[in-house]
Formats: sequence, structure tokens, C-alpha cells
Amino acid sequence: MQFITKAPTTLTALTHQVFAIHGTGSVAATKQAQAALREANPQWGDQAKLPAGTLVIVPHIPGVPASASQPVEVINAATVEQLKQVLADAQAVLKNSVGSETGEVETSLALAKSRELIALAKESPELRGQLAQLPEQAKLRLQQIATNQKASLQGLAQLEKELGSLTG
Repeated sequence: MQFITKAPTTLTALTHQVFAIHGTGSVAATKQAQAALREANPQWGDQAKLPAGTLVIVPHIPGVPASASQPVEVINAATVEQLKQVLADAQAVLKNSVGSETGEVETSLALAKSRELIALAKESPELRGQLAQLPEQAKLRLQQIATNQKASLQGLAQLEKELGSLTG
């Protein structure tokens, strides 16, 4: 895999810059290369145009040779290390965020069990109904937090794996 930092404005232009696609079967090879580029670069989403400076992962595609002259900049080891630090920072922010959100839910549950609030709920049917729903809502929110954390950690791990492939 190759990582480059400058991308042409379209996927088609990028494909023709990084792959040597010519002659018979070039239409099929171009489509195959574009699909492989999209798969290797899910961060692009469905963008029709890629801005200058877009990070591009160029996958190896059997039967589709890479271009001999690729007018792009290869990311150096120092940049890779900076990106790894950014990922580590993102993991720390995620951990703090999950801890904070979980703490807020637990605080809400503790407040709902307080004697003062229970006494108020006896006087207010509306408050009583809300307090009765709180444990189930808290359980659902904690499950959502855990699901989001798992998905975020998986995404960060995949990025870390991709960065690891740059240095060795």
C-alpha cells in the first residue's frame, strides 16, 4: 500500500494517476481500480471530488499495475508518528467522554433514589411517572454509550493498524 497526501480533484483522475491502465480491458480495470480505491479509503464517503491534501491509500490490485510515475508526496515516518499520537489522543478523549457520560447517568439514577425527590414524587403524579421511567432510560443510555464506544474503538484500531502498515 502507498499513502499519498495530494489527490487530484476526481476519483477518475486519481485512478489514472496512480494506476497504469491502458488498452484492452481498460474500462473494466478502471472500474476495478476505482472500487478498490473507495474500499481502501472509506473516509471519503461518496464524495465526487477529493480536495487537495486528501489522504489516499493506494491498494495493490492484482492485474492492475501501478503507474511508474506517481506525482504525489509519500508520507514520511515523522508524519506517521504524529498521526499515531493523534490516534492515542483520540482514544484518551473517547475514554474521558465515556466516563463523563456514564457518570452523568449514574448521578441521575442516584438523584432519582434520593429521599427528597421520592417525597416530591409522592405529591406529583407527573414526577412519579418520570421517576418510574428513569431506570429503564438509564439502562438504555448506558447500552448506547457502550455500543458507541465499541464502534469508535474499532474504528480507531483500524486506523492504527493502517498506520502501522506504513512503518513496517
